[in-house]
Amino acid sequence: MNSPIAKSPHSNNCVPTSLLILLDELIAEILSRLPVKTLMQMKCVCKSLKTLISHPSFVKLHLHRSPRNTTILLLPDWASPAGIDLSVVPIPISYLLESPLLMDHYVPHYLRLREFAIHNDPYYLLSNMDCYQIVGSCNGLICLRGTAKHDNYWFRLWNPATNSLSENLGFSENRLRLTFGYDVLNDTYKVVGFSAITVKVFSLGDNVWKDIPSFPIVPFNLRIYSRLMMDNGVYVSGTINWLAIRDMTNYKWNDITIEQFVIVSLDLATETYQQLLPPSGFVEAPPVEPSVSVLMDCLCFSHRFRGTHFVIWKMMEFGVQESWTQFLKISFQNLHIDYGISDSLAYYAQLFLLPLCVSET
Repeated sequence: MNSPIAKSPHSNNCVPTSLLILLDELIAEILSRLPVKTLMQMKCVCKSLKTLISHPSFVKLHLHRSPRNTTILLLPDWASPAGIDLSVVPIPISYLLESPLLMDHYVPHYLRLREFAIHNDPYYLLSNMDCYQIVGSCNGLICLRGTAKHDNYWFRLWNPATNSLSENLGFSENRLRLTFGYDVLNDTYKVVGFSAITVKVFSLGDNVWKDIPSFPIVPFNLRIYSRLMMDNGVYVSGTINWLAIRDMTNYKWNDITIEQFVIVSLDLATETYQQLLPPSGFVEAPPVEPSVSVLMDCLCFSHRFRGTHFVIWKMMEFGVQESWTQFLKISFQNLHIDYGISDSLAYYAQLFLLPLCVSET
């Protein structure tokens, strides 16, 4: 029996259909391992490649294959005639690690600061996108808060790799804090808007704000002024997570006990909450607030320990209390932070110790 044949878009010869399918699968497999910048260039080669690279299934495959935690977002302020323009600049972690060390003969080489240049590229200016604030990032997309006009608040999504920018979304008369994440079950991105008494969810599939039950325990950064910059919740495993304190009627940090600390987690698929406890090794309330963050796709909890160390815990399996594992315990002495002095530099250093990223190597 003769095999069915078809004309290959990649060749002038007639080849079996089964071979064509195999060729397409191999091409997709190879392309899925290339960096985004190369793929954007290849979209200009021919129509068939553009169709393949733009297909949602290929986008998911490429995201799955892409190495994690290769880039960190920096937010430098550029001076402009109109004042200060905020930028978001993606910097490869490899670039940070390979940058030259600042010479200081009194500091071991592995603790020296690294110096690197950030170029003033108008491509990254938020004002050029009519935005002024970074809400968050997820799967390569960056959520930006738009400039308020006539008490109308909105946001938009930006893909810096493809230079695509969404229309203005989520118009609201209420100024809420925003955070951004991905609903894995329903395959859609969601923005959560919240205050101490209100929580709303905007789904990109429905394009409307929906009220959901308010926090079972209000995150403490909504009750008080938080010194941490990352205080709008962190995204991990389809959830948004906030640090909260039970039964906190009056803010007196010295009176807080470790039993009051809890992590409030919002499942973006079911839009319901659960409460997670800090690691059992967290045995004393530190003099400055702990934090939750995400490293290597794991929820992390970090805090000061007895005035001598900075400790980072990782929840290796999300939602499983027993999976908390001590990841790093860093001596302040090694960081050259002296907590016994009142110097303003040391004071601010203790407040802003926060894990940002981990290199895979």
